[in-house]
Amino acid sequence: MASDGTERPRGRWRGLVFRGYDIAVDAVILGVIPLMLVALAFAFLEAVASTIHLFPDFRPQTMDTFTLRVLVEQILDVVILIELFNTFMDYARTRRIRLSTLLDVTIVFSLREVLIKLYGQKFSAKDIITLVVVIIVLVIARSITMRFSPHPPSRA
Repeated sequence: MASDGTERPRGRWRGLVFRGYDIAVDAVILGVIPLMLVALAFAFLEAVASTIHLFPDFRPQTMDTFTLRVLVEQILDVVILIELFNTFMDYARTRRIRLSTLLDVTIVFSLREVLIKLYGQKFSAKDIITLVVVIIVLVIARSITMRFSPHPPSRA
């Protein structure tokens, strides 16, 4: 503001630019939300279709472990998508991303990898130990973020 109470032209332009940026970000967020819902719906429908596809083959002697493994992977992928979309929705609501939310997504993704390796029985001890150490470090980091969070966790 100038000394006579009028706003300086530079400040006015700056306000317009920031307002334009906020409008653009809001438009992108509103455009991405339906896309996320469609992606989540397709992932869920794919998991359901795979499950339905399993029923005719649901005989112990003819059960294909590859099909079950793919089904487990698809279900875990849906869980990861849900966590990623929760992170995005948290950003859309608050305009900030919490470290704890990102750690949640990373922990779920790491657990998915461990489960897939264990279920597929295609792993080395080194791979599993590495992933487990990563998960332990992530869980410790997640605990630290909750302990030193500036805001108490909300119970919704």
